[in-house]
Amino acid sequence: MKDTLQSLQELGLGSRLKRLSDVMMKETQIVYDTLQIDFDPYLFPIFKVIIDNKKTTTSEIQQQLHYTQPAITQSLNKLSAKKLIIHKTDVLDKRKKIFELTKKGKAIHQKMLPVWEVIDQQLKWLTEGSTTNLIHHLTHLEDQLRQKSLSKRILENL
Repeated sequence: MKDTLQSLQELGLGSRLKRLSDVMMKETQIVYDTLQIDFDPYLFPIFKVIIDNKKTTTSEIQQQLHYTQPAITQSLNKLSAKKLIIHKTDVLDKRKKIFELTKKGKAIHQKMLPVWEVIDQQLKWLTEGSTTNLIHHLTHLEDQLRQKSLSKRILENL
């Protein structure tokens, strides 16, 4: 059967990336569920920033991921509800919260490390073609869109 999104070529790029993202999240959730890891793959980027930084703030997460403040807050609330992270109030600035992993968060992180390694290996295999690499193309696309937005590019050429 014909894949209409593929036939749209560049016009369907956003929809194809969204569809691909949905498939990847669903498949990753199946892996976590099968391995009895209570984790939501949508929380991965923020969880990983906290892991890498040891302690971090919402502003630091926003700078690193370019997510909106509400999206970050929602994910932090979910991670807190799962008892994977805790926050402390900054001693110097009482408005600032500093997030870090709990013991449970550290334990689930250790459990997920081998899973993440295999996910990374499999995605590298899937994205590395003989002459092109999807990740390089996506990075180039993201970099170009940071330099000049798609809307500006489109409007400039109308």
